[in-house]
Amino acid sequence: MKTTILLFLHSIMPGLLLSQVQPPHIGNLYLLSDSRSRSISPENLTGKKGKGGMTALENGSAANAARELGQGWKVNPFVRIKPGETFAMADIAGPGIINHIWMTPTGDYRLSIFRIYWDDEADPSVEVPVGDFFCSGWGWESEPQINSLAVCVNPKNGFNCYWQMPFRKKCRMTMENMSGRDLIVYYQIDYSETDIPAGAVSFHAQFRRVNPVPFKENYTIVDGIKGKGQYVGTYIAHGANSPGWWGEGEVKFYIDGDDVFPTICGTGEEDYFNGSYGYEESSDKEGKYHYTDFSTPYTGFYRVSNPGSRTQQRRFGEYRWHITDPVRFEKELRVTIQCLGWQSEGRYLPLQDDMASVAYWYQSEPHSPFPQLPSKEKLVVVSADPVNHKAKGGRVELANPPSGKYASDPSILTDGNQGSLRFDDHCWMGFEGTDLEALVDLGTIMPVKKVSGGFLSDQNSWIFLPGSVDFMVSEDGKEFRSVMRREGAPKQEEAKSIETYSAELENSRARYVKVKAGNIKVCPAWHVGSGGKAWLFIDEIVVE
Repeated sequence: MKTTILLFLHSIMPGLLLSQVQPPHIGNLYLLSDSRSRSISPENLTGKKGKGGMTALENGSAANAARELGQGWKVNPFVRIKPGETFAMADIAGPGIINHIWMTPTGDYRLSIFRIYWDDEADPSVEVPVGDFFCSGWGWESEPQINSLAVCVNPKNGFNCYWQMPFRKKCRMTMENMSGRDLIVYYQIDYSETDIPAGAVSFHAQFRRVNPVPFKENYTIVDGIKGKGQYVGTYIAHGANSPGWWGEGEVKFYIDGDDVFPTICGTGEEDYFNGSYGYEESSDKEGKYHYTDFSTPYTGFYRVSNPGSRTQQRRFGEYRWHITDPVRFEKELRVTIQCLGWQSEGRYLPLQDDMASVAYWYQSEPHSPFPQLPSKEKLVVVSADPVNHKAKGGRVELANPPSGKYASDPSILTDGNQGSLRFDDHCWMGFEGTDLEALVDLGTIMPVKKVSGGFLSDQNSWIFLPGSVDFMVSEDGKEFRSVMRREGAPKQEEAKSIETYSAELENSRARYVKVKAGNIKVCPAWHVGSGGKAWLFIDEIVVE
């Protein structure tokens, strides 16, 4: 009898012990565990037991909102990260496992860099722009809705990650703000203090971007992985720079010494992401392309923009999680994708598209250092609707310097990219309390039929339409004649808007175009910032 009991206990013991370290799921929630639940948020930056919601009112990020309620009443729900700063979101002593990360950041996702360091490593194991990490690489106002097992994006930008991330000694998470404005982040990191089994390895995620992909060159999703582990997921933000179908390229996994030919070779981009036949791509008479989006536990596809011209970039997001089919490697791994479409007579066409990606994998440490992130200029996402006009690429001189917080290169006013309703989208040039005077050189005397410029109104951000606008033209750069002057005090409005000022010309020729815009200088008496410096924002100066 004793022998029978011992054999029975021996047979079930592995399962009982495993239940202490396996991630909870609906099939094992009835099992007790010795792990301890902890959570880090701005309301409890250490995650310590019984230390949540203790921020004193005078120290809280939401002190003004909680001023009548006091300590304990949502005093510090978010953090504010200044331009150029790196904020330590979490610093956790191990052993433990990250179970869930939620956040909702504001600002430029591509310039908000999310990093995770395991134990005492100097180089991060996760280094990804925050939007791309959560499959939302095309930025603010372009977030998809994703319903997958590993990542969920809920309206509007409720970013959730469910990758399980074990660590033995330490976990450190940071967010770097590379943009020119404050970054506000609400976040919560849920984890368990628990023992980690000997066979557990670390989570990694790496970002890359190439725009455009060089002709007839493959795009590398990840390279240089050294060690033993398993590849578990891919996200791609694909910007199609030319008309026609864009997703014919094969995804290839080069495993443990593969050279020219890979061990795993798929049959096409949409096939790898488990769609088919171009995601049901079709185009109408106006040149608009149509697709069928989908989001499933393991795979998904979504379109971001549907421009009305075949010359405008189309933008897509795709994810695939190798949860049931991880790609195992013993020594090394490289993953690539071809940038490929179709041309006439049923022939493939190498494309030069905008490709950005995140590779997700687990491996034993140490890992190889990641390649350096692209420069700030090569990270950002610009307008999907470039405008071709006579001043595009023309030299611009400014009489007054713009604010250094936003775009400061004068060429931004003639680069063909028009600003959105977001003043920090790298298309707008801002002037704080000062006027704009821009001189555009078209390079040679030419017929000019129309001159226009776009101005932003975002009064909640202290941005107002100009009090006056003057358009002038000249053949020699000395004698200018006015073709339009407009004056008027801005009206009070809640919604953001873009106002295009334009002048129609008849039988005119010019080489130089001068645009003057008068800043109202201070916020009006009816504005919450009354007496403070007002902002003037201008985007593209268009000459037709």
